Amino acid sequence: MTEFAKGQRLCARFLLIEVLEQSAWGQLWRAIDEQRSLQIALKVLPLPSADEATVWSLMQHEHAASQRLENTGILRVEAPVRDEAVLVLPMPLAAGDVRALRGKSWTQSIVVLRELAEALVYAHSRGVIHRDLKPGNVLIDFDGRARLADFGVASLDGLLPPQPLFSKFSASPALQRGALPSVSDDVYGFGALAYELLSGYPPNFPDGASGATARPATIPNSAAPIPEALSELVLSALDPDANRRPRDMGEVLRRVAALEASRFEPVTVARIVPLEVAAAERDERTPRQRSWLAWVGVIVLAALLLGVFLVLPRFATIPSVVDVGSGPAPTQTTPAADSERKRRQAAYEESLAKFTTEFATLDGLGAGVWGGATFAAARSLSELAASAAADGDYVLALDRINVAVQRLERVGADRPAALERELSKGETALDGGQIEVARQAFELARLIEPENARVGIGLARVAGLAPVLPAFVEAETAALSQDHLLALTRYEEVLRADPRNAGAREGAARARAALGSDRYAREIGEALAKLRAGRDVEAQAAIDRARALRPGAAEIGAVSAQLLAAGERQNLEAVRAQISEFESAERWAQALAAYDALLARDSTIQFARAGRAAVAPRAELARRLDQLLNNPARLSAPEVRRDAERLLAEAGKVQGAAPVLESQTTRLRDTLRLYDQPVALVLQSDGLTRVTLQRVGGIGAFTRKELSLKPGRYVLTGDRPGFRDVRREFTVLPGSTGLVVDVRCTETIS
Repeated sequence: MTEFAKGQRLCARFLLIEVLEQSAWGQLWRAIDEQRSLQIALKVLPLPSADEATVWSLMQHEHAASQRLENTGILRVEAPVRDEAVLVLPMPLAAGDVRALRGKSWTQSIVVLRELAEALVYAHSRGVIHRDLKPGNVLIDFDGRARLADFGVASLDGLLPPQPLFSKFSASPALQRGALPSVSDDVYGFGALAYELLSGYPPNFPDGASGATARPATIPNSAAPIPEALSELVLSALDPDANRRPRDMGEVLRRVAALEASRFEPVTVARIVPLEVAAAERDERTPRQRSWLAWVGVIVLAALLLGVFLVLPRFATIPSVVDVGSGPAPTQTTPAADSERKRRQAAYEESLAKFTTEFATLDGLGAGVWGGATFAAARSLSELAASAAADGDYVLALDRINVAVQRLERVGADRPAALERELSKGETALDGGQIEVARQAFELARLIEPENARVGIGLARVAGLAPVLPAFVEAETAALSQDHLLALTRYEEVLRADPRNAGAREGAARARAALGSDRYAREIGEALAKLRAGRDVEAQAAIDRARALRPGAAEIGAVSAQLLAAGERQNLEAVRAQISEFESAERWAQALAAYDALLARDSTIQFARAGRAAVAPRAELARRLDQLLNNPARLSAPEVRRDAERLLAEAGKVQGAAPVLESQTTRLRDTLRLYDQPVALVLQSDGLTRVTLQRVGGIGAFTRKELSLKPGRYVLTGDRPGFRDVRREFTVLPGSTGLVVDVRCTETIS
């Protein structure tokens, strides 16, 4: 396969930046689409290739499917491009995919599953069946939303691409047999993907020859208990019989949405049973059959008891002497044996407590990723120990749990080495311009040691280098083509964003050495160095000296623009600091307005995009709470009250210190309680007018009536033969006293 290089241009349009993924058919690159000045992801297949025709047809098919689907939950790709050297498929760049969620708590996956179900419901409504659902094909965009990708093998109105491929780990049995496409294929694929996210592993490993799959009995997960309703949904979606699966993704979506809404409630854990028991429980028996079986059981039991008490004594003989050598002695529990058993049980429980504490600590530090087989073995041994303890074998249980503790101690001892491996990996990747590799390494290092200073520095370098990554690529390309002045200019731009970058620092030194005694180049280099040091006045002086030597040189304009941009960045940092103050004070509307103002100037500012996405829900929540608090009379309406209760539930999910929000919710709860307390009032009439109270009903005729009504707005109507009807509106305020309302018909009908 042809090797591509960072900085290489493909199809006279795409500039390669870094490899994101390597596959059997080609590569996925982060690239720049120079026609649109936009960073994208780019599928690349070099030519000539034995798979050329297949890959090109799949790219065209994927584009055709994408054009049919206009939905925020689906990744739309551009038209494929080719020349004599390469095939490429441009698509939006994503932050990652959902493989990072495998084995995590179900509460982290349920939102993704709901968004995926919504995307599939939409795709099916447009005649598209995906047929290749797996974690690598569900991307997470930079706003944190799941987006379904890779429709290369999708069915469009029943039509398939030539030589369709799919993952056997998630393909339905019908799909593996080559049957016609069906919505049920995606229901099965959804179940397989959900199973893998929840457990960390595919639901089955099909036989290579037959491709046979079996429905798993349970979903193992140690991160958090899985709700029984979620387990039932996933396992039913994986049923080999399509008729026993949910009938379509609409049904799946309704059930997933209900689970998402309940994810903060106590969990009813799915019951774990052996496969053969689960199969037996799935047999569909009618109530009449179960009742019949119960009566048979009662009759059999009665017959056995009758045999024991009436028949068996006729044949039994009582020996006069017990022969202790003829069989095992009856089990007797001596005080010493009982004491020893309790001692072992206490020792086991002590070791189990130690294991549980250490396991929780290491798991929280990401040991499930970096602890490898040793950490996994410790978890398995703890499960075996629990099984032995359940059987009352505390000798075996204690032995197993002690070995499990030793394994955890070994993992803990390897933690510093694991941290150093990830830090070194991240720093090396940064120096080479591999942003994604560096980001993943530092994120894992942050799990291992959250307060590590090098982790913070590394992640800050990632954030700083990402916007100037194209400059890094251009610098290396210029150095290869011997354009040392351009290389120096671009390396200095990188160093301003990432002063620790060894690759850029060494590249800049090589470029300066290559420029030698060129006075103009020295002035430009001096301007760049001063600019990087933040000494803008001296940088401007060096630019002026360079301009005097070569008035029309292109580099002068470029460096001057960088000097101007540096000033703008300083202003940007000031705005960022002000927004941070708004957020700390929970002034969400002002923070949102500031983010919007920044994005109106430059929609590519990443921190503003991310910040706005985080602030907008809080700003909306604060706005709606203020609306209710400023106009509490609206709380008397049932629909407004329900909305208030939903807002309080939503506010309860907000994490972290939020004193302003807590004050709003406390005031709203107090106000709701006031609107729950009835207020005494008096109705007066003439004893002849029939009175009706809206929301209560008919009261009849009276001269005086005492009522208790909850705060709110009410309407009284009165009618009397020969008189015009009357209507009285009145408002009951919380805590009000002495309220008297008069209603009587006084105007005769002429």
